Amino acid sequence: MSTTGTTTSTRERILEAAQDVVLTDGVSCLTLEKAAARAGMSKGGVLYHFRTKDALVAAMVQRLAEQFDDGIRAHRDRRPEPGAFARAYVEECFAEPVTDDEIRSERVGAALIAAIASQPELLATLRSAFAGWQGEIERDSADAVTATVARFAADGLWLCELFGIDGLSPAMRDEVRLRLLGMVS
Repeated sequence: MSTTGTTTSTRERILEAAQDVVLTDGVSCLTLEKAAARAGMSKGGVLYHFRTKDALVAAMVQRLAEQFDDGIRAHRDRRPEPGAFARAYVEECFAEPVTDDEIRSERVGAALIAAIASQPELLATLRSAFAGWQGEIERDSADAVTATVARFAADGLWLCELFGIDGLSPAMRDEVRLRLLGMVS
């Protein structure tokens, strides 16, 4: 979260409020008015930062992509060697949320992904992020095809878990993770 000292930026406050609306009322109930009320500000204050609901949702998606990217880079920085980016990508897909903020972020992610599926123009942020991650995987991997297969498998598990449809035991989940990491070593 962007902060200056202990003060959250107005933009971050609005995004947090919008997340709260999505979590409590559902993404279909998200309006600029509700985000403004939850942020404790006027609709005009929200409009200054986000001209439309779609712009607000796009910013929420951008924020989630940035958080995922930060996680990838944190994993990669632990083992900076060839193939590290693909391994880090897989690790981030398998990362268990441990803080309330991470759990909240996953729940918001599921709601936003479901909502933007019907609004392809809002997918531009995700398309751009995934294109960048795929480019890094291809540049960094000795076997870009195998690394890409591992990426798609990790993406699939991540999405299934996001929607609660994975059906894997913890032991099987760990075996799958280890197998995918072995593919990109």
